[in-house]
Amino acid sequence: MKALIIYANYKEQSFTAAIRDTLAESFHNNGHEVVVRDLYEIKFNPVLSKKDLESIDNEVFPVDIMNEQKFIQWADMICFVYPVWWSGMPAILKGYIERVLVMGYAFDFEGDEAIPKLKNKKIAIFNTTGSKNVYKDESGLQALNKITHDCIFGFCGMQTVEHKYFTAISKASTEEKNAIFDEVRDIATKLLGKA
Repeated sequence: MKALIIYANYKEQSFTAAIRDTLAESFHNNGHEVVVRDLYEIKFNPVLSKKDLESIDNEVFPVDIMNEQKFIQWADMICFVYPVWWSGMPAILKGYIERVLVMGYAFDFEGDEAIPKLKNKKIAIFNTTGSKNVYKDESGLQALNKITHDCIFGFCGMQTVEHKYFTAISKASTEEKNAIFDEVRDIATKLLGKA
């Protein structure tokens, strides 16, 4: 399996980074190829500019966008690892999606009908939150899942096979954090059978 991990958190010494590293290590230790794209480390430009749009309209993709599209194309399993900020993904990741999963690459239109172009890709999402009470009921999570699973990845034909939320990370004990790492390793093993 070829696993791509897309990481979006500016804190290198964070629990989210530890999840990223645990995932990468688990895939690698099971003999699978792994690439990690740390959007802050690579200084990814999240702004879909007028120049980008004009270029894409002329079917000329900017080099940095094509580079990321090559990683997406290469991967069987794409894991997104990021904290939930303001009921969504960090802006750098939203910008990544806007610039990389563009029309002509991730989808096309025939008349009014959208045609997904990335049907062979599986998605796993790992989110962290600072509080247990980010969502008082299930409706908030359902809304977030609807956007990510269906409106973003599903629109491009990709299937979300795992979405895990780890809450109240800032208050978790060492034992609780170690249990989460064990769970991430178990999920990684399970994902290997879904690619």
